[in-house]
Amino acid sequence: MSAFPEVLAGLRQLRFPAPLRIAEAPWPPTWERALADALAARAAPEAAAATAGVAGSGHEAASGSGAPAGEPGPDPAWLSDLGTGLWRLKQRMLEPGTDRPLDEMRRAYRHLESVMDVAREAGLEIQDHTGAPFHSGMALQVLAFQPTPGVQREKVEETIKPTIYLNGTMIQMGEVIVATPEASP
Repeated sequence: MSAFPEVLAGLRQLRFPAPLRIAEAPWPPTWERALADALAARAAPEAAAATAGVAGSGHEAASGSGAPAGEPGPDPAWLSDLGTGLWRLKQRMLEPGTDRPLDEMRRAYRHLESVMDVAREAGLEIQDHTGAPFHSGMALQVLAFQPTPGVQREKVEETIKPTIYLNGTMIQMGEVIVATPEASP
């Protein structure tokens, strides 16, 4: 393809005064390429099925990553960083101890939820473990065991990094702080 659509987009910006023009993307070009590759990989199987006119012909990607067969899927490290960033942003927007957004964050929170829905549809699952009972067999990296008054059994006191799955496969192990009962004298 050519850069013709990009040229048209640039020319459309000239219709508006400078203060109203849309600024360049604030992220690095590598992120933009990764997003474009992920979107292209997701659209490619749908386009191939539409042009062939046959759904379920057995030519879909067997990898389950959304990428066409023979092509690598999105970078799991990049997706885990993205998932962690979305999760941290969500935590900052919520009222402490609830799942309700702060009053000043209500409008922006709706947009965050829609981005998280898109990530979920693409196979990214983000698990927060805060408040969950803890046992030693869990696939979590414990950063600290913290004796806490009033705790009868071990539970996750704080999630530092969430556990992230891509199409059911763990790509990031959660990091937590575990509250333990205080030792009796």
